[in-house]
Amino acid sequence: METSQLPKLTKILIVEDEPAQMQLTRQALESHGTFNLTTAQNAQEAFQQLQTSVPDLILMDLGLPDCDGLDVCRRLRDEERTRWVPVIILTGRSTVVDKITGLEVGADDYLTKPFDPGELVARVRAVLRRKQSLGPVTDYDHNGFKISADRRQVWLKGVAVAMTPKEFDLLLMMVSKHGAVITREEIGQVIWGKSAEESARTLDTHIWRLRSKLGEFADCVETVGKNGYRFNG
Repeated sequence: METSQLPKLTKILIVEDEPAQMQLTRQALESHGTFNLTTAQNAQEAFQQLQTSVPDLILMDLGLPDCDGLDVCRRLRDEERTRWVPVIILTGRSTVVDKITGLEVGADDYLTKPFDPGELVARVRAVLRRKQSLGPVTDYDHNGFKISADRRQVWLKGVAVAMTPKEFDLLLMMVSKHGAVITREEIGQVIWGKSAEESARTLDTHIWRLRSKLGEFADCVETVGKNGYRFNG
C-alpha cells in the first residue's frame, strides 16, 4: 500500500529520552513526509501534551526517566481520551516475556532496539492501516452485552470486561460486519498485517481468549467451518 493511502499529516507522538534515538526515529519518519511529529522526553511531558492534543499513534520507549513505559501504556488504556490510540513500543528489552507483557498491557506492536528505520516505518503504516480497516464504528447493546466502539470498552450485564487491544479489535471487526462471515485471511491481514498461515496460531489463541472473557455470550463468536468466524449476537 502506498503512503498516499494513509491520512495526510498523521499525528505521531514520540516518547523517548535518548536524544540520539529520538533523532533516528524522527529521521526515519520525516523521510516519508506524511507525518506530523511531536516529541516528549518523559512520561510527564507526554501526558501534558495529551491533555491538549491526542495523536493518531504513539511511539513509546519503556526506559523513561520518570516512569516505566509499561505503566504509561496502562494509563493510556485506562483514560478515555487515549484508550483508542495505537501504541508501538520501541525498546531495548528483547525477551519474550517483555514482549508478551508489553502487548498484554495495551501496546499494538513491539519493536526491539536497535531497529532498522525501514522496519519502523513499515510497522507504523501497518498499525495505521489496521486502525483504518476495522470497518465502520459500531456500538452494540443487546441482552446485557454492550460494546462501545468509541470508548473501546465491553460490558457483560453491567460489568466491564478487560480486553487487550487486539482482542477488542477482533471483536469490533466481527460486530461491524453485522453477522457476515469474516475469513481467517481477512482477519490476519487487518488485525495483524499477516497472512492467514502466519497468523494462524495467534488467531486461534485470541479467539479462545475472547470467548473465555465473554462468558455466557461466548457463543456469539461463531466458527464457520474452517474458513472464518462471524458475530452471531
